[in-house]
Amino acid sequence: MSIYNWIQEKLFHNYEEWHMKSPDYNRNGFNIVGIDNTLKAMQDGFFMYMELYPPHAIDGCTAMKARVGKTQDAVDILLDIDNKTYCMADVSYPDAVRMMRTFVKKRRVPDRSLCVEVANLDLEQMRATFTELATLLLGDAKLAKSFMAKAKLDSMEDLEDSWWNFYEKLLSRRRAVELNWKCELEDFLHNVQKLIRNKVLDTGEDLTVDTAALDEEQCITNWSAYLNSTWEAHKLVGMDIGSDSFVLMVLSNEEYNKAQELARDLLHRIDVAERL
Repeated sequence: MSIYNWIQEKLFHNYEEWHMKSPDYNRNGFNIVGIDNTLKAMQDGFFMYMELYPPHAIDGCTAMKARVGKTQDAVDILLDIDNKTYCMADVSYPDAVRMMRTFVKKRRVPDRSLCVEVANLDLEQMRATFTELATLLLGDAKLAKSFMAKAKLDSMEDLEDSWWNFYEKLLSRRRAVELNWKCELEDFLHNVQKLIRNKVLDTGEDLTVDTAALDEEQCITNWSAYLNSTWEAHKLVGMDIGSDSFVLMVLSNEEYNKAQELARDLLHRIDVAERL
């Protein structure tokens, strides 16, 4: 370790040689409070995972990862040790913060006897989940099958790429629109009306927008929140692609609930647009 990195670590708690990965961060160097903040974002439903990579293996451990658990108040901790992956399920957020801080600050790995060996990624289940989501949002099982035939899901990096390709497919099929977060009200309304027209063509359902109630001085999250407060059976939802863009869709409440669940299982996020 260089003198500079030693000073950063001991005096400022900046870990220049460690790597952190999350939906909005993927590089070397982070302050220790980044662990707390990222896990808090997971608890609040904004992030689905985070990963820590030491500069050298610690007792054989080359990575510690947190993934959203089955409940809102817990995460699963994964340890990559000697080319195997071990899982500690249903860890509370305070305990996850403590474990990950200890891993970084004290170079200490949790007791492996508390973990069970698992597959790092359940590729078969992941492909089935992605196929179900693609069929739901594309509205065409044949098209979804064609898309999934080209999708690679052998790693987290492949999953990220496939998620990006999926968003582009939704745009090309006019199942979604993409807007800049600084967009004008006129552009927002124009694109939402396009989504509504396509939804009406698909289902015959009627959706209306009270344009007079929208304030052009506000922003896309305010407008989205208003629409969602006025629609009873539908939601204006967004697909999180890790950028400032809003990828918007109009879904029925049932479609939204299912899409949110499936996306979560893929460690990605579909949520009401105002929460993006």
